[in-house]
Amino acid sequence: TLEDLDQPGVDDEPMAVLLAYEDAYQYQNIFGPLVKYEADYDKTMKEQNCKEDLVVHWDVGLNKKRIAYFMFAKDEGEVRLVPGDELKLNYNDGTRKWSGIGSVIEKPNSEEVALEIRNGAGAPVECTHGFSVEFVWKATTFDRMQAAMKNFAVDETSVSGYLYHRLLGHEVEPQAIRCTLPARFSAPGLPELNHSQVFAVKSVLQQPLSVIQGPPGTGKTVTSACIVYHLAKMGQGQVLVTAPSNVAVDHLTEKIHRPGLKVVR
Repeated sequence: TLEDLDQPGVDDEPMAVLLAYEDAYQYQNIFGPLVKYEADYDKTMKEQNCKEDLVVHWDVGLNKKRIAYFMFAKDEGEVRLVPGDELKLNYNDGTRKWSGIGSVIEKPNSEEVALEIRNGAGAPVECTHGFSVEFVWKATTFDRMQAAMKNFAVDETSVSGYLYHRLLGHEVEPQAIRCTLPARFSAPGLPELNHSQVFAVKSVLQQPLSVIQGPPGTGKTVTSACIVYHLAKMGQGQVLVTAPSNVAVDHLTEKIHRPGLKVVR
């Protein structure tokens, strides 16, 4: 509206990202607003993904929780539904209303979704029609990003001095990690690595910070699993592995488990 256009900051453009930053405060001041924009966009997109007139059939899981099954067709441009997403299932037949929040526990290749209801008390399990579903947006991921940037800016012990300057794009002397390299870089139970993958594993084991890039299907997940395997075998403690999505974590967990490592998801 015209009133919105008069609000301060409406036309403010976010600051451009840089190749190098003076310090972590400048880094936070530039990336903080960008993360906020991304969070707002993600929230808007998910709130728009409401499905009406669903047909639901019910079951009870091994943990005695109610499970609602329904078809969730994804239209072009809509948010992709993955296990772990939270949805709010609503029922309204004109005389009775009910709502329940649950987690997607199964999303096979078909369009049917299995939603485990957190609290199934009063759920209209005798009904099949009159349901709708909407996303429950969670800010957890974006809050963690903001908290990490704040920690990076205010806590000088959050990372080593070398990583601090490398992350900010400063020119620093390369550092090498002294380690005993394995005689064989492939990991048991995983496909044999090619020359490029072996070079990647060898390089990562000797550097504090590395980036592995490659098109889809080039074996980045297998390479990452081999790296984690060798890091664990060095006996320097537990290895923390993160990924940007639940699906990516699941794939990594499966690959890391194959060589026989104990994995906690």
